[in-house]
Amino acid sequence: MCNKCVPINVRIKELVKPKNSKRILLDFVFSPLRLLLPDNWVESLGLTSLRAERMGVVLQHMQGRCLDVGCNDNLLVTLYRDRNSNIKESYESVGVDVVRWGGDEIVIKSSAEMPFPDATFDTISFLACLNHIPERQEALAEALRVLKPDGIVLVTMINPVIGGISHRIRFWGEHSQREVHEEETFGLNRNDVIKLLNNAGFTDIRIRKFLYGLNNLYIAKPSQNV
Repeated sequence: MCNKCVPINVRIKELVKPKNSKRILLDFVFSPLRLLLPDNWVESLGLTSLRAERMGVVLQHMQGRCLDVGCNDNLLVTLYRDRNSNIKESYESVGVDVVRWGGDEIVIKSSAEMPFPDATFDTISFLACLNHIPERQEALAEALRVLKPDGIVLVTMINPVIGGISHRIRFWGEHSQREVHEEETFGLNRNDVIKLLNNAGFTDIRIRKFLYGLNNLYIAKPSQNV
């Protein structure tokens, strides 16, 4: 499928943009609905869905040629291409997943084995998926291999307690549409994520909280000694 032919919902394009004061207020007042209802229902109400919240934060940091791991239907990369349509590298950006979701994602057997040469990407993202990757340590090591020396890795992650509540309430989520591996978890603690990144060769790590402090964005750069 041609990158330019992937349709983008107009509403989601607006919802990943920085919020104005009106949307900040509406999102806060209707927070329970945002946490309980499916993302597309929330978006139809003009509220910021959980996926839009994550993507909006991550899009602010994406640059150059990007790889989204665990990309689902590849919406993040599609939005990134649309936002940077005048930049060649944006159309060379891709998403990979182990399941076919109906976008233009590349299906792979394992996140520990990427079909790309060394030092291919400027940005690699893992949106709310690292806890769902059984071979998560190997996946981060593989990300380091295909990342350029001056590139960045972006990881969004919720803690296991909040994640457990969310997954049980949102039983219609993507995890209900596929086989779940026994090594998957509902989330990862902050120290666990930092340890995984450190062990993979990332030592320069910044953390940004979002979604009322319930979620974290980890921005990591490779160690210069790797």
